[in-house]
Amino acid sequence: MQIYTVSKPDSELFGSISLSPSKNISNRDIVIRALKNAKFDIKSISEKDAAKVFAEEIRKGEVPLEAGDPAKAIRLLRAFLSFFKGDWIVTGSAEMHKRPVGDVIDMLQKQGINIKYIEREGFPPLKIIGKAIKGNIIRVDAIICSQFITTSLLLSPSLSSDDVVEFRNRIISSPYIKQTLRLLNYLGINSSWDKDEILIENDLHDESAMTVEADWLSASYWYQMAAISSKVELTIDGLNPESVQSDAIVKELFEPLGVKTTPTMNGVLLTKTKRKLELLEYDFTNNPHLIPTMVATCVAMQMPFRFAGIGVMNCMESQRLMALQSQFGRVGAKLKVEKKGELETLTFDGKTAFPKGTTVEFKPLDDHRVTMALAGLVAKGCAVSLDNPRVVSKSYPSFWDDLKKVGIQVV
Repeated sequence: MQIYTVSKPDSELFGSISLSPSKNISNRDIVIRALKNAKFDIKSISEKDAAKVFAEEIRKGEVPLEAGDPAKAIRLLRAFLSFFKGDWIVTGSAEMHKRPVGDVIDMLQKQGINIKYIEREGFPPLKIIGKAIKGNIIRVDAIICSQFITTSLLLSPSLSSDDVVEFRNRIISSPYIKQTLRLLNYLGINSSWDKDEILIENDLHDESAMTVEADWLSASYWYQMAAISSKVELTIDGLNPESVQSDAIVKELFEPLGVKTTPTMNGVLLTKTKRKLELLEYDFTNNPHLIPTMVATCVAMQMPFRFAGIGVMNCMESQRLMALQSQFGRVGAKLKVEKKGELETLTFDGKTAFPKGTTVEFKPLDDHRVTMALAGLVAKGCAVSLDNPRVVSKSYPSFWDDLKKVGIQVV
């Protein structure tokens, strides 16, 4: 197995990086463009991502669909197959074959989509026989996943004006649904969300244009390193300070931790300020993917925390909570889960035992976000060793190259 060792001769962070467009936004825009065969321009989008998800020949149904990320493909299936017929194969890496998709597939099957598991029940790879599918009212148990709901929202403008998507129960990661609605609004589609009901106007202005901004989740790892570092002057290009992304909350989260965000012409500038907190308490229900970053930051700064909203971590592709507990335990941090009824919180008492003069070896259980959060500990002045480093390509392919740009050694 490949292993990277990450080190830095000092605890200062200077330089400039440019982040790639947000995949969350790009994917939604690609779907809209494919479904409507729209003429509107999507600037800054990754051509590689666009081709992989909806290449022209794939949209014509002439070749099998073998996307590298089955989860992404599955979330788009209902929208895709409502317009494009044909036989499709959804496969992926060995890691993705371990990710259960049964709940979502069951819902798709109930809507008339013919899906068969090729190897193992409930897991990719899959075979789908596509046909035109439309429904008037869809009742979804929203606890399944927000991505499936998002797919329905992207499809909604193409259905009849009477179509309604109704959700019940608690919606997990609802900011991603809000993000989809805001993007639809930007493209001239009126939408509203009132408690359990979301209404989408049947209209799309094909002449619309939008720019896909950089990913704030990717930026969070740089905020983490900035908070840990002793001196900071880092420019991050591509970020929009007025972003539609819910994870842009990192600006506010890190300000009391000693990181100042100043808007620039092309992004933001991070500089160091005085730390204002001795205990961090926050509910991450709406920002679950930030939890590894915030845990790593607090552990490195020896800052006690109490994080609510950790239940969604059980729905991740890896055992993320266990990965955080086991790996940060290697530097003496005890992360405890406390339960009061159905409410779970993750706590840390601020005590660590970082070894001096040695390399800390981590095994992040193939979790891309835990891997990047652990790599950021290098800003504390300790070298870290990480197995399966390529896993970061799932969300931040240029992560290791960007570390090198600011003087961090990766071997």
